[in-house]
Amino acid sequence: MHSNAWDVGTIIVKAVVYAATLGAAGGLFFLHYCRSQIPNLTRRNSRRLVAILILIAIGSSLARISLLSASMSGQAAGMLDPSLAMMIWQSGEGRASAVRIVGLILAAFAVPSSRRPDAIPILGAGIAATSFAWTGHVHALRPDWLPIVLMGAHLVGIAFWVGALPPLLMVTRDPDRAAMAASVRQFGRLAVIVVAVVVAAGVVLLWMLTGNVSELWTSAYGRALSVKIGLVALLLAIAAFNKLILTPRLSVDDPQAVSAFRRTLVIEMIAAAAILLGTATLTTLMEPPALR
Repeated sequence: MHSNAWDVGTIIVKAVVYAATLGAAGGLFFLHYCRSQIPNLTRRNSRRLVAILILIAIGSSLARISLLSASMSGQAAGMLDPSLAMMIWQSGEGRASAVRIVGLILAAFAVPSSRRPDAIPILGAGIAATSFAWTGHVHALRPDWLPIVLMGAHLVGIAFWVGALPPLLMVTRDPDRAAMAASVRQFGRLAVIVVAVVVAAGVVLLWMLTGNVSELWTSAYGRALSVKIGLVALLLAIAAFNKLILTPRLSVDDPQAVSAFRRTLVIEMIAAAAILLGTATLTTLMEPPALR
């Protein structure tokens, strides 16, 4: 594994692209399926957050193209080299970025409206979230259609999960406790199905990329992936605790449960950020055993 300053920059920006894109998409999903339960203040704040994340996602996607140009040339002047930029835009990375930006623009149509996001913004959010499957390690597998489909489902599920965390945290600070409990219950009902899809798709992709479970401790890629799996396991444990222990207590307006739920959401967001940063590092610096 070899890295330089440009690699570090592209990894950080890539993690930001992941977080902002999946956060914006998941925020719109949350507004769609929980709209009737969300208090008005939380709904307005959630739309504002989605708008900010869309702008960050578009800006960081463009910045990533510039950083990749600089990385190819080995110097800062490469960021302004139109020939390098054109080369990247015509590659898989460039096409994925273009698809992502189009999806984000479509998703942005839901921001000014007070209604539930309709089909076009939701479709845009889905396009943006799944754009990462257009390039990267899974795209190099042959035949590539199955891993791409699995990765698309995996990404939509992650967006649903990660993107709901900030709005849920906003909900817990709203004085309307009944609406808060209803939003959490609605999210929990759907999360059971979504998390099952995320885990199932992730396990199959893990097998495809490593080829052998022993790679998890015998290769650098596998060991790094094991850390990511550990963080995912932490998220699953917290989600189970929230679903089975805290959600019933929120329904009876237990103030201690509200405080505990807030803390678990913060922990989940920190773990999710670490997972996305780790994913950006893995996909930038390391090659899966199955592709060697």
